[in-house]
Amino acid sequence: MKNRILGLLIIGLMLFVGMSSVSGHGADLTEDTMIMANESNGIIAKSVVDDLGLNISVYKYESEGDVEHQLEHALTNPNKRILAISYQDTVNSYLNEHPELKGRVIVSDDSNESITDNAQKLMAIEVGNTSSGDFTTPLIVGLVIGALVGIIAGVLIMKRKN
Repeated sequence: MKNRILGLLIIGLMLFVGMSSVSGHGADLTEDTMIMANESNGIIAKSVVDDLGLNISVYKYESEGDVEHQLEHALTNPNKRILAISYQDTVNSYLNEHPELKGRVIVSDDSNESITDNAQKLMAIEVGNTSSGDFTTPLIVGLVIGALVGIIAGVLIMKRKN
């Protein structure tokens, strides 16, 4: 009985230690190169970008919380480039707290000239196209943990049979 409890504790401890952390932040469904706009300037931004022929998506945000949430995604995605033409105060305060984003986030006025100039600057920003979909590390960790749990369970079962 003692061995059984000890075995279950060891297996439970191995499973607990072997669990990888999971980000509860959610998936980012926006494009990597984007303009943050609002109701009043989204159409202007889209027409300017289309006239320039640039591959930049325009997203309309309705609250400061949504803007901050998108900037949080930019922290974890090194390929994300953002031109903010609305919620400039929110974006500037976020950039002051996270200076590592200053190279990939541009704050702009919502005039046609400013959007044109800054959209071209945005496209000129070099980003590393690293793939975040690397599955080999979790696969190897899962295989090692599974093998260890399987060996320990096999030893305990064989010991119990004898």
